[in-house]
Amino acid sequence: LSLNFVQQQGVDLELFMDILRKSALYAPTFDKKLQRMLEENYENPNFPTKHLLKDTNLFLQEAVKMGLNASSLAGVKAILEATQKLGKSNDDYSALFTTIKP
Repeated sequence: LSLNFVQQQGVDLELFMDILRKSALYAPTFDKKLQRMLEENYENPNFPTKHLLKDTNLFLQEAVKMGLNASSLAGVKAILEATQKLGKSNDDYSALFTTIKP
């Protein structure tokens, strides 16, 4: 979502990444998946979309059983389901980038 936002705003991607890398919001996954998302190349996944959706569903079910408010995770689930509908079940989970893009 943040990558799409930055691109839509015309922000220099390297500048954004330099700032992000120094912030508390940074996670190595940003750098690990960045090139895939920029090239929209989701082949040879290290973790397919279908597996992330399965794990999300399992966690969501248990969280609901415990009475936790898991509404934020329901949004992630919807994005993953939409990504699968685009035929990207076996692609890397970073393919969710294509679902978020206008």
